[in-house]
Amino acid sequence: MKNSHLIQRAAALALAAVMAAMTAGCGAKEQKDGAADGAKESTKQTGTADPGAADVAKGRYVEQSVAYPFEDGTERVLDIIQDQNGELVMFTLVGQEVEGKKKAYRYDGSSWREDTASPVTSLMDSFYLAYSAYGPDGTLYVIYSDKDYKAHLVKFADGQTMQEISAGIEDAMVLLNGLYVSDDSTVFIPSNDQVIVVGADGTVKKKLPQRSSFSNFCDSHTLTANSFLTTGDRGFLRYDLKSLAEKEVIPFQTDESDVYGSLARGDGDDFYLANAKGIHHMADQGTMWETIVDGSLNSMSMPSAYVKRLLVGNDNDFYLWYTESEEQKLARYTYDPEMPAIPSKTLTVYGLNLSENQTVKQAASLFQMEHPDVRVELIDGASESGSTLKSDTIRSLNAELLNGNGADVLVLDGLPIESYIEKGVLEDLSDIITPMVKAGELYPNIAESFTGSGGSVYQYPVRVSIPIIYGSGTAVNQMTSIGTLRAWQEANPDKALFPKTIYENILRQMIYLYYPELAGKDVGQLDTEKVRILLETAKLAGDAGGSRGIFDESEDGGRGQVYNTVETRGFTGLSDYGLLTKSTEVSLVELSGMMDVMTPSAIIDKYGYQMEQFNDIYYPKGLLGVTSFGKEKETAREFVEFALSPKVQNGDLNDGFTVNVTASGAWEERASMVSISFSFDGGETLSAEYPDDKKKEEIMGMLDKLRTPISVDDILLEMIVSETKGYFEGKQTAAEAAGQFENKAKLYYAE
Repeated sequence: MKNSHLIQRAAALALAAVMAAMTAGCGAKEQKDGAADGAKESTKQTGTADPGAADVAKGRYVEQSVAYPFEDGTERVLDIIQDQNGELVMFTLVGQEVEGKKKAYRYDGSSWREDTASPVTSLMDSFYLAYSAYGPDGTLYVIYSDKDYKAHLVKFADGQTMQEISAGIEDAMVLLNGLYVSDDSTVFIPSNDQVIVVGADGTVKKKLPQRSSFSNFCDSHTLTANSFLTTGDRGFLRYDLKSLAEKEVIPFQTDESDVYGSLARGDGDDFYLANAKGIHHMADQGTMWETIVDGSLNSMSMPSAYVKRLLVGNDNDFYLWYTESEEQKLARYTYDPEMPAIPSKTLTVYGLNLSENQTVKQAASLFQMEHPDVRVELIDGASESGSTLKSDTIRSLNAELLNGNGADVLVLDGLPIESYIEKGVLEDLSDIITPMVKAGELYPNIAESFTGSGGSVYQYPVRVSIPIIYGSGTAVNQMTSIGTLRAWQEANPDKALFPKTIYENILRQMIYLYYPELAGKDVGQLDTEKVRILLETAKLAGDAGGSRGIFDESEDGGRGQVYNTVETRGFTGLSDYGLLTKSTEVSLVELSGMMDVMTPSAIIDKYGYQMEQFNDIYYPKGLLGVTSFGKEKETAREFVEFALSPKVQNGDLNDGFTVNVTASGAWEERASMVSISFSFDGGETLSAEYPDDKKKEEIMGMLDKLRTPISVDDILLEMIVSETKGYFEGKQTAAEAAGQFENKAKLYYAE
C-alpha cells in the first residue's frame, strides 16, 4: 500500500495489459482506569504545552521496542497471538526459506522463553503456517498451506493428535485474512468477500458478507464477547455471535485505509483499532472513537511501518506487531503518568503535497521519537487548501511568509525557491551541509548543485529520483535534446518514442527532461521561442504514438482511463508497455527506489537493452528549507540535519534514492523477497525480482554521476499546460499558444 510508486506503476501496466492481470462518551476498558483517564484528558489538549505552567496535563502512552529472542536473519516471525489467558505466543520459522523448522516462544511481559512442547513444532517442514488462534479451552487452531499451496484448517487439543477440519478453504489460500475462535469454539475465517463460519462440530454454518479484500494485508477483524467485527464498505460490520446477523455499521476511525489496520478485543463488546494515527477505542454501543495512543508520536505514523496485529496486554499495555521496511518488529505501549501529555515544542513543516514526500514524514516520526518534547506538525498544502487552486495556495503561503509568519520548515518542491532566496525568506544552511560534505556523508556532486557562489545553501533534497532510458540504440541516442528528438521523429513518422497517452503527459515529460534547454538566462524563466518548438515537438511525437487530448475510457478495451491519467512529470508507467508491444522504440522511466528497478531490469535482461541515465539529470525531492521567521529555528535546523542522516536515509520508501553516501551501503545490502510477473496482450510472461547485488551496485553508482537537478515551479508548470492547451486542441498555432503563455508568465514573474 505504501509503496505507492510501484503500485501505481504496476496498476498502469496491469490495466494497460487488461490483458494480463476525539473523544468517546464511554471511556476505555476498565482495566485501564488511570491510563484511560489520562488518555482522555490528553485528547482534549491542543497546541503546545507550556513547560513552566503548573497545570500542564501529564500522562501518555510511550513506545518501547520488544527484542526478539533470536539474532536477526536466523528466524522469521510467522504469527504472534495470545493464548486463552492473554499471554503472548510467537511462532517462527528457522532460516529464510519458506520450508523450515517451526519454533514457539512465550512472552511474560519482560522476557521470552522457548516453548518446546508447542504442537506447532511438530508441523512438517513443508507446511507453511499462515494463521493461528487459541480456543477458550487452550486448543490451538492453525491454518497452514502444504507444498501444493492448498490451505488446511487443523486443531491441536490437549493430549490429542492433529485433527483436520474441513472448512472449504482449500482453494482460497491467497485470500485468507485471519483466524478467530469464539468462546463456544466457533471458528471465523475472513476470506476475500466473506467470513467463513465453522461450527464446533467442524461444519460450515454460514458465510458472512464483508468488504472484498484482494489483499493479505487486510487484518481489521476481531471477536468480542457477543460479536464478530469485520470490514464493510462504509465502516466496520458487527455480527451477532448467536444469530450471525448484522447488528450495526461502525464508521471507520480515519477512512477506508482502516481496512489495513488491526482490530483487537477489549472488555465485553468494546474493541480497539490500530492504524497509522494510533490506537483508538470504541466503547460498547459507543458512537465516537477515543484515541488512546497518539500515533503521530511513535512508529505507527512512519510511512515505512505496516500494522500487522494489535494485541491488548494484561498489564495496562498494548502490543503492536508491525513491519518496517520489510523487517518485522514488535512494540509495547505502556502508560507513563509523568510524561507530559503534549510535547512542549511544536515544529511546523509545510509542503504543497506531502503525500509525495514519504521520507519527510518518516523523518518527522523518527525525530519525534528521539525528541519526546517536540511535536512535528506536518501541514499538507493540498489537503489544507481543499478545492483552492494551487496558485492561490502558493500566494497565500507567500503572504504569510513575507509577513513573518508561517512554518518553521518548508518542503520547497514546486514553490518559487529563487524568489524566496531573494526576499530573505530562507536561512543559510551551509553550516550544516558543508561539514557533512567534507566528512564524506553527502554526495559532493549533489551538494554542489545546491551551493551558491559564496558557499551558501538555502535548500537541500532528502531524496533524488533518476530518469533512465532504454530501448532501440538509434532512438535512444537521438533523445538527448529537443532538436535531435524532433529531427529523428520527422525522419521516422511511422515510429514512436512516447507511448499512447494524452498530449499533456508528453508535454509535462518533455519539460522535465529538457528544462535546462528550455530555461532562459534568468533562472526559472522559460525561453518563449523554445516553448513554441517544444509544443510542436510534443505534438509531433504524440501523434506518432497515437496521442489525443483525451480518450474515451473504453478505448483499447478499457485502457482509456490509464491514457487519461495525468502524472506531474508525465511518467505514466506506459513506456514499458509500448516497448514490449513494439509500439514504441524506447522506454523512459523515473526510478524512485529499488522496486522501480525491477520491471526495467527484467525487460533489459530479456531483450539485451542498455539502461542509461538520461542526460545525467535528476529530480530532487523533499527540498528542505528553514524559514527566517520561524519560531523554532534551531529545532528546524536540527530537523534538516536529522533528515539527511543515515537514521532516515537508510530506508527505501520508493519516493527517491538516498542523498547520503554512508546510507548507500544499507541500500546495497538490503534484500527483499518481493517479486512480480507481468505480460501484455496475452504475450510472454516476464518475471521481475528485487535487484541482485550487481544491479544494486549499478543503480547506486548512478548517484555519483548526477549533475543537473530539475526543479520546476508548480505554478509555472500548470501555467504552460493550461495556456497552451488550445494548440493541442487545434484552436491555436504553437506561436499563439507560446505567446499566450509568455503574457501570463510575465505577470507571474512580476509578482
